[in-house]
Amino acid sequence: MIHKQVINHRQIAWLVGSVLMTGMMISFLRSVVQLARMDAWFSQVIPVGYAILVAYVLAELTRVFPGKNLFEILFIVCGKWVGGALNLVILFYIWIILALDIKGASDFLHISLLPHTPLEIILLVFVLLMMYYGRTSLEVAARVNEIYFPAYFLCNLLLYFLLVNEYSLERLEPILSNSLGRIAVSNLLPLGLYGDILLFGAFLHAVAQPRLFFAAMKHGVLIVGFSATMILLILLGVMGYTIASRLNFPVYILVQQIHVTDFLDRVEMIVFSLWFPAFTIKVIVAYLAFLVGIGSFGGQQHYNAFNAPCGWFMVVTSMLAFPNVADIDQFISYSLPVIVLVIQVPLLVFLFVMARIRGKRDTNVGIPEGTKLYRFYKSAVRTGYLSLLGCVLTVVISDMFVDKSPWWGGLASIGFIFCFFLALVASYLEMQALNHGKQKIAKSTGPGAFRQ
Repeated sequence: MIHKQVINHRQIAWLVGSVLMTGMMISFLRSVVQLARMDAWFSQVIPVGYAILVAYVLAELTRVFPGKNLFEILFIVCGKWVGGALNLVILFYIWIILALDIKGASDFLHISLLPHTPLEIILLVFVLLMMYYGRTSLEVAARVNEIYFPAYFLCNLLLYFLLVNEYSLERLEPILSNSLGRIAVSNLLPLGLYGDILLFGAFLHAVAQPRLFFAAMKHGVLIVGFSATMILLILLGVMGYTIASRLNFPVYILVQQIHVTDFLDRVEMIVFSLWFPAFTIKVIVAYLAFLVGIGSFGGQQHYNAFNAPCGWFMVVTSMLAFPNVADIDQFISYSLPVIVLVIQVPLLVFLFVMARIRGKRDTNVGIPEGTKLYRFYKSAVRTGYLSLLGCVLTVVISDMFVDKSPWWGGLASIGFIFCFFLALVASYLEMQALNHGKQKIAKSTGPGAFRQ
């Protein structure tokens, strides 16, 4: 049932992190390594920029159509029949996401942890868990995610220190040995997974502060981009691109290489116990978005009435879709980016134009101009965008000189990581500045920034 909810900016950022990052940890990274080889860890800049643009369009829709979600906005803008057709396309896209995640997770559990358990049983139990959360709301998922995702994020960052005895910089060399074209193509593969950010369009009616909503989503996207970059860097430094490109579950095998002491050599079980709940939250968010989309056709606000039928529908269709792990990996790597570009880009461009026609551009950020907090906010915004631009320029400029001097590869690596980390920090400062401004100016709205 859709009811009043309170979800703060931190929870939104971490939800974005769970939705975008946990899915790529199963088998997707193998395809990126196969394409870009040692330079695969330069593959996150373009998809990060795309996800930020999607978040900006969603924030603009929230400002122009307050209290309406993406499905309702399409009905308002396009009418009953055209809007209904577009909503069916979006529902089909969400079904693809759900089928990929449910079948991919079930295959992973069956192959790596439960080889003697029938795949159908694993899939059924996973869907039953999803249906249980389908009776609740996004607020419940956000609170559960707040427990697991920060620990999972820190665990990913600690992988380098846990694997330092296995790490070799020689496996990364020569840096930037691939052409810019190959690196650019490797940046297109993650678009399919970063496109999952459109799922948050189903919850736009919960947003009360569009600017803070956009800043929180941008921070979540940069968490994902920086984490994926570091994981790829660790994966290549420990295994090299030849081995990493042939593994079905490269991150799982990577974690198995951790041996802290003689009596603690199954660290992958600890990491898995953090990854699986965070991944489950990602599937729950997609499932709730699917239920909201189904309910929008009948003006239905009690969307959990469709919970059981939709759950059994997902059980049957997920069993029939994607026969094996290789099919899932190929679809995510090469078909899903095309689907995202064909469905999302024209839709978002159309909605952005309609939002600008129906409402003027709002330059008010909720912080009084001329104040120290406002100047701090503007500096954080500029620093973030300049840092992302710096990531691109670092790769492009270094490619011109890397053949002339081997030092350029090392300098490019340091500059790229520094700029990415600086963008992540700047996004956090931007989010915090907007939150402090909201608390000072609009105390009557209470502690929550997002209400449903």
